[in-house]
Amino acid sequence: MSLNPPEHLIIVCCHGIWLGGPARGYNQDEWLIAEFQRGETPTFIEHIKAGLRVLRDDKKSVLMFSGGPTRKETQLSEASSYANLAGANAYFGIVSENEAYKRILCEERALDSYFNVLFSLVRFWYDYETWPRKMTIVSHAFKRERLVDCHCAAIGFPLDQVEFVGVDPPGIIDGTNEAVAKGIAEAVAQWKDDPYGIGEVLASKRRKRNPWEVSQELFLSDEDRIRSDVRLRLLGTGEGSLLKGTQPWSQNRNS
Repeated sequence: MSLNPPEHLIIVCCHGIWLGGPARGYNQDEWLIAEFQRGETPTFIEHIKAGLRVLRDDKKSVLMFSGGPTRKETQLSEASSYANLAGANAYFGIVSENEAYKRILCEERALDSYFNVLFSLVRFWYDYETWPRKMTIVSHAFKRERLVDCHCAAIGFPLDQVEFVGVDPPGIIDGTNEAVAKGIAEAVAQWKDDPYGIGEVLASKRRKRNPWEVSQELFLSDEDRIRSDVRLRLLGTGEGSLLKGTQPWSQNRNS
């Protein structure tokens, strides 16, 4: 265990894959994104900047880019692509390269927003052998209810120790897009009905986003699972689902 482990986990939820290029992410053609995401890549860059600012302002924090290799065209993960983009832009002058090297991590297995949070927590534990006291989540502003009220509540992380930084893509802010509003409400309803994402509707979405068959098991071994004190039940797939109630990160340990 580190003598002075970080206390604050900053999670930037990734939404696309930057393949690299001379525009350093500012040309949409450098990205692998879904058709409905066209026009959103500048927002992805703003998410990176937002995460870096939180990192700069709290010396006891680490930044986790979270997102797996969701496209068949490349094995590059969303998380690594965001880290590459940040580096290509010299971290936008927000943090130094030395600070970035020490305090920026990549979680490369998550296939949806729930696992952005859960896999990031587990990666933090693997690196520091402790759990964060505080989390800040960076994503689209319209996902706040899903990420905080659904996911953080479901896993039992203290909600008074969760901050949220939301930056929406164009066309979302004014709320005039009825199709988008309907989709947002539908997603929240699905997670409220299935808070651990183990039902067929949500699980099937993950399978479609997993062309490289990245393992979705929380821990690398049974020994790690036992040592972590995380309470879960094993599913027929071999994956684990959290049990409802207290988890090792649930108690507010702030003095």
